[in-house]
Amino acid sequence: MFKIIIFLIFVLNSTLSYSHSQLTEILPKDNVIYTKTPPQIQLKFRSKVKLVKVDLNKVAEDNQKIKLDLDSFKKRSKEFAIPMPSITSGKYNILWRALSPDGHIIKGKSEFEVK
Repeated sequence: MFKIIIFLIFVLNSTLSYSHSQLTEILPKDNVIYTKTPPQIQLKFRSKVKLVKVDLNKVAEDNQKIKLDLDSFKKRSKEFAIPMPSITSGKYNILWRALSPDGHIIKGKSEFEVK
């Protein structure tokens, strides 16, 4: 009986985790040091999502927010390529939110550095 319960928990948990669209790739990659500024921010998902918010912040004492142009990303998609604004050397983080096909908010972040 215990084995059956464990099996059901495993099956139900894996089914629920796939009901939300998962991020499959983000660029700039998390915890990577770049010698030059990446040309764009790329987000790739398992299924079509609606991009709700993407913030680019310079990690410093003031945590400076850098404006991104997201006007052209109104439709659902599996992939987004956001032009990278002109940034200087330093540490940055990307915080993103998206609406999955089942209506749940999914979110994540990536931290990177430009030397």
